[in-house]
Amino acid sequence: MRKLLKRLFGSNAVEPQTYSEEPFEVDFEEFNFDSYSPKVKTTIVYLPALDFNGELFGRRPQRLLKELAEIGYNVVYINCCDEYYQVEELEYPYPELHNFVVARAGTNVRSLMQDRVVYWVNDSRMASSVETAYPNLVVFDSLTDPERFEKDKHKMEAIADVVLITPERIYEHGRYCAHIHVITAEEFEIKQRAEQIARIIDDLPNRPAPLM
Repeated sequence: MRKLLKRLFGSNAVEPQTYSEEPFEVDFEEFNFDSYSPKVKTTIVYLPALDFNGELFGRRPQRLLKELAEIGYNVVYINCCDEYYQVEELEYPYPELHNFVVARAGTNVRSLMQDRVVYWVNDSRMASSVETAYPNLVVFDSLTDPERFEKDKHKMEAIADVVLITPERIYEHGRYCAHIHVITAEEFEIKQRAEQIARIIDDLPNRPAPLM
């Protein structure tokens, strides 16, 4: 047995080799660890279209708006309650995000709308209502249900300051319109897309105030 062990492992103890390494310094200026922060205090108001607790469209708008709240925007999600009844007028689904509130449709949310107000629209049939509401900015997040949400999509696109579409929905005229942006929403890149949207929103001026 002793001879076998010598053949396998050797009979002489081997000193571990040591290597002299040169000191390595990290230049932290090469890395950007800071996430994007809004330039202006802004409230994003989601106009009722999708039930907050529903699973339609992979919860794309809900996930994008949650990420925008994490960036620092105030988000007021007006819930249509098509699938699930909302008991309380105001609910806070994310305990760590006090700036994200889900309001039952019909609730007066004027007191929650502070500073710059951005309307987030999924349902293009609201085009006429949005046009006369005079928010500071209108975002049209185009969905993929022409029968339910996109009957007036061309009118809504003309009214909106920003139009967000997915790669599957690239309209031909979208290639020639600067205010139309392709926004993907894969789970692994949702934060990057939210920051992209935040930069677009922050760089746009407010809509002109109506003449009285």
